[in-house]
Amino acid sequence: MEKTNMIRQGLYLQGLPVYEADIPFIHNILCTMNQAQASLTAFPHLNQEVPMTIVDKALMRDE
Repeated sequence: MEKTNMIRQGLYLQGLPVYEADIPFIHNILCTMNQAQASLTAFPHLNQEVPMTIVDKALMRDE
């Protein structure tokens, strides 16, 4: 309830219309952004790591 009021107030302060049906979607996006931010806080240099790729030789056939 508190977060929905924050979303409504944020939209209002920016002069944007508030559509009640959009509030859950905006809340979901904000939660996703917070999770991504938490991951970057825990591992700040993750983007500098080289990804590891494992190839299954059985899938690589010359046909």
